[in-house]
Parts: sequence; structure tokens; C-alpha cells
Amino acid sequence: MMSSMLDRRVSGVALLLLPAGLMAYLAFNAGGYFPTAAAFAAMVLAVVLALRVAGSTAPFEGWNPWLVVGSVAVALLGLLTLLSAAWSHAPESALLAFDLVLLYALAMVLFGAIGHTRVRLVWILRVLAAAIFVVCGIALITRLLPHVWPTSANIANNRLSYPVTYWNVLGLLVVFGILLCAHFASQAAEPLISRAAGAAALPVLASTLYFTFSRGSIGVCMIGLVVYVLVARPRGLLSALLTAVPATAIALKVAYDANLLATLDPTTVGAVQQGHHVAIVVAICAVAAGFARAVLGIALDRPLRRIRLKPATAKRTSRIGWSVLAAAAVIAAVALSGKISHEYHLFLKPAAPGNTSDLRSRLTDPGNNGRIVLWKVAWHEFNAKPLLGQGAGTFQDSYLQHRTTTEYVVNAHSLYLETLDTLGIVGLVLLLVAILSVLIRTAIRARGPDRPLYAAVFALILAWAVESGVDWDWQMPVVTIVVFALGGFMLARAPATTAESGGSEAAGHPSALLSSPFRTAIGVVCLLLAVAPAYVWLSQRKLNQADTAFGNGNWRVATDDALSSVSILGIRPEAYELIAYSDLHRDMPGLAIRAMRKAVSLDRNNWNYAYGLALMEAAGGLNPLPEARRALTLDPREQLAQVEWETFKGDTPPEWPGDAKTIADALTSL
Repeated sequence: MMSSMLDRRVSGVALLLLPAGLMAYLAFNAGGYFPTAAAFAAMVLAVVLALRVAGSTAPFEGWNPWLVVGSVAVALLGLLTLLSAAWSHAPESALLAFDLVLLYALAMVLFGAIGHTRVRLVWILRVLAAAIFVVCGIALITRLLPHVWPTSANIANNRLSYPVTYWNVLGLLVVFGILLCAHFASQAAEPLISRAAGAAALPVLASTLYFTFSRGSIGVCMIGLVVYVLVARPRGLLSALLTAVPATAIALKVAYDANLLATLDPTTVGAVQQGHHVAIVVAICAVAAGFARAVLGIALDRPLRRIRLKPATAKRTSRIGWSVLAAAAVIAAVALSGKISHEYHLFLKPAAPGNTSDLRSRLTDPGNNGRIVLWKVAWHEFNAKPLLGQGAGTFQDSYLQHRTTTEYVVNAHSLYLETLDTLGIVGLVLLLVAILSVLIRTAIRARGPDRPLYAAVFALILAWAVESGVDWDWQMPVVTIVVFALGGFMLARAPATTAESGGSEAAGHPSALLSSPFRTAIGVVCLLLAVAPAYVWLSQRKLNQADTAFGNGNWRVATDDALSSVSILGIRPEAYELIAYSDLHRDMPGLAIRAMRKAVSLDRNNWNYAYGLALMEAAGGLNPLPEARRALTLDPREQLAQVEWETFKGDTPPEWPGDAKTIADALTSL
């Protein structure tokens, strides 16, 4: 009996560590953007869910109508994503997009199923905040002390992005950390060490956020902090402000003055010297904030905790706070109407904000950085197929057909508009149901004595929801899996037999008790959910090996690995493309044509495969002009397609094979 209780306690602790663990894993794997990392995370969640179902008599003790609504909405979104392969021109894109939705659905179901208690939530947030601090601290080290933690040459170092590899997403991850640490620093009921650690982390996190130069992340950070303060009204807010704000302001001022760290090359001798200075100041500010917070935690927090406001007074204070904020917003809008109009017209500029010689200038430049063009393309494609959309993962092909610059973009930089484009109104409704159910449920919980705790989660999820409207955070699981794991936990109900102590899991809700055979059957279903991501994971690994071999000129090895990828998952056009180019290098144009035609059939609107087919046909003595013309139609701004069309159009048929071989030899990577 004691052993069984210990096993349950150990497994429960491990489960609470899982969101932070997955976040850290994804952070150091390009944010989970590439298929292997997302597929691996989905497999882990599917296996953990299966083990929980098999090992607990009440595996779904957190199940309730709220969780049903949110989980069913995400599950239906995943099903729609997968089914969109039937009407999409790129079925592989639908499968990869399905992997992401499956990952988020599994996170919501798993962390909703474990049952909601305050104690569990506190520990999830503590561990998550600590993990985010470590990731962001390492990121800051790569900027301030590049010799201590050097990054690879393929990671852009103009704006801080390591290890996530995208600065705006790293910025959003920092925002998560700032909101959580601000909560712990200002929550008088937290242990003194938590309050001190939260305050100490803020100068480090704020400096990291600054070096991402992410305007969107800075904006949602401000929104999140304001919402948290107004909703939470934490008793330790005054102590947190007196200790963390001055230290953070000093750290940011010193970081801002380090102008050489805000250039395209922040690793020059002068920049490194500035980085050392900033590192020392930030470290001192962190220690000072933590120490001061500990002192005020004893001197100021204890008297504040004794103050008990009557419910009517608390409500009146809340209404006054929101009214003051609304009035201030109205007054500011009226007073700054001319400035707002001017900034709005600047926002309409498609050019990149600021200038590359001083990245600090982008922080005050409201330019949209080409996003409006992307949104217009998404809206245009939605109008063509408003109900179910063009098919999951197809925005890239649509954009390339309509782009007006040579800028290469994969995502629409708006979750909601891209969903309209790819999955239509039905997809957007399902997405909004899932997001709004979490926000509403969390807002409802943000009342009573635990208001600050739930206010922190609400602010975090709200920050993600707002920034996702102007960026592609959905495609970066490092941040989105946190939202859906917390979302599932917010939707769940508390175990019936527990108060805040956790109680006996076996007792659970009577309706959640399941017989062993039934649990086994559900566990098998959960394991089956890992099949799709497992196929993607195995196939992508072989595809990566084939790509490496191709880059090294090992055509036979590249062909063998690509064929292995195809044998695992036969809808990967990239694998057939690698086979085609490898066959061409091995002087087998007939086989190359066959492989490239297969790639075209799997993604008929991708200019790259039409371009490749034109090369293969020219090498085999066939007329390449129709496919070359189609490649140019699919992406009129692509220079490779332009050169190919002009080359073959000006050639005579006998010249086609030689020119095709010349063009192909110049392509060292695909």
C-alpha cells in the first residue's frame, strides 16, 4: 500500500515537471519548428497518457464539461487538419500540420485529466518559471559572453534568437517568464525564497527580452503585466515594485547604452567588451533585487498580509482600477490622436522597421514589416474557399504566387488569418472555441484568495493569444505547448477527494473510475495516437540523412536514405526530389524524371518541384518549357525560375541536356 502511494506520488511529481521539460527540449531544438522535434514531443505525450490510463483507476479525474468543450474543439481541429489532405494540393503539409494539432490536443487532454488543484498549479508554474529562466539566461549569455557559450554560424546573431532560432518567439517565451516571475515576486503568500528569486530573475529576463528587439513581445508583455496587476491585485506588489523595477530599469539602461550589441555583428572586440560590462551590471542588479525583495518580504509583506479588505471594498477597488485604466486610455487616445494617426500611417509601411546599423531604432518604428501583404494573401485565399479553406499548411505556396517582393515567407504571421486561409470558417471557429474556453475558464477562476495565481496564468495565455494574431507562434511548440498544457489544467476540475493536499488519486471522482479492461483499451488507443508522429519522426530522420549525403555529394547514399524515407511515409515530395537530383547526378535522367513527376504529383502548386521537373526533362532530351513556365507562374519572383525559363527558352533542343546539367551542378543543397 505504501509502495503504491509512493509510486503515485513520484509519477505525479514527474507529470508536473513535464511541461517545463518539454518546453526546454523544444527550446534547444529550434523551438520545435522542424517535424522531428514536434513529432517526438507528441510521441512522448501519447505514451505518458497511455501509461497514466493504464496505471490509474481514475485516469480522467479532471474531466468536466469545460475540458470536454476545449478538448473536443482541438480534436476536431486536428481531424479537420488531417482530412484537409483530401482537398489540398499538398497532403504532406496537412499531415505535418496535424502533428502539431495532435501535440497540443494531447497536452490539453493529459494535463486536464490529472485533475486541478492549487498546489499542483503552483508547482507547475514554479518549475516552468525556473526552466524559462535557465533557457533565457543561456540566451543572454550568448549575446553578452559569446566566448562562454558560442552559437553555430547558421543562427542569425543580429537579434537574439538562440536557442529557439526565432527572436519573436524567444521574446514571447521571455514574456512568459516575466509574467510568472512578476507573480512570484509580488505574491505575499509565496515563500520568501520564491519572492526573492522572482525579483532577481526580472532584470535578467528583461535584458533578454530587450536583445530580441521584438516589438510584439514587448507590447504583449506590457499588456500582460497591466492585466495581471489589475486582476490579481497582489498584496506584495508594492515590495516587488520597490525592488524589481529600479534594478530592472538600471539593467535595461545599461543594455540599451551598449550600442555595439545592437548591430548586425555583436561579436566584435568592442561589442564583447560592452557585453562583459552589461553582464556584470545585470548580475549585480539581479542579486540586489533578490536581496532587497527578501528584506522587504520580512519588513513590509507581513504587515500587508494582515490587512483584510471586505468583499465589497475589494470589488470597489477593482472597479476603480479598471475605470481609471479605461479613462486613462480614452484621455490618451484623445490627447494623442494626431500622434496615433501618424503612427498608424507609418504602420502601413511594408518596409522593415528601423535600420540594420542600429537595431534599437526598430523599437520605435511601427512599420508592419510586410505583414499586411501576408494578411491580404491569406484573406484572398480564404475568400476563394471560405468554408474549409485551401488545406492545412498551404499558405507558403499561395504566398509565393502572389508576393510582390523577393521576401521568402512560410507562414501568414497571424494564426487566425492563416487558419481562415487553410481551414476556412470551420477551422477558425474550432480554434476560437478552444482558446476562448481556456481564457473564460481561467478568468472565472481568477477570483477569491487565489486570484493572483490564476491572474498570472490568464495574463500568460492572453499574451500568447494576442501575439499569435501577428506572428507564427502556433508553428513554434516551445511556447504553444505551454499554453495548451496550462489550458487543459485550467479547464479541469479538482479531484473530489482532495482539498489542496492532493489526496488519494485512486479515489478520484466516482464517474472517473474505470475498470482495468476498459483502461487497457483506452491506453492502446492512446498509443495508437503516437503512430502518425512516429512515422513522421522516422521518415524525417531518414530525409535529413539523405539531405546531408546530398550536400556531401554522396548521391548513392542520398538515394538510399531518401528511398528509406519514402518506404516509411510515401507522401514526402522532398524525398522524391532528392532522389531525382541524385539520379540526375548519376546520369540517370529517365529515373530522375519519374521521381520528380512523383514529387510534383504530391505538391502540384510548389514551384520548386515544377522547376526540378523542367531540369530533369531537359536533361532527358524532353521539352522543359511547359514545366519551366509553370514554375515561373507559381512563383514569378523566384530568380531561379526566371533564369531557368530564360535559359531553356533561348536554347535549342540539343542544348537542353548540357544546360540542365550545368544548372543542377550549381545546386549544392535543395
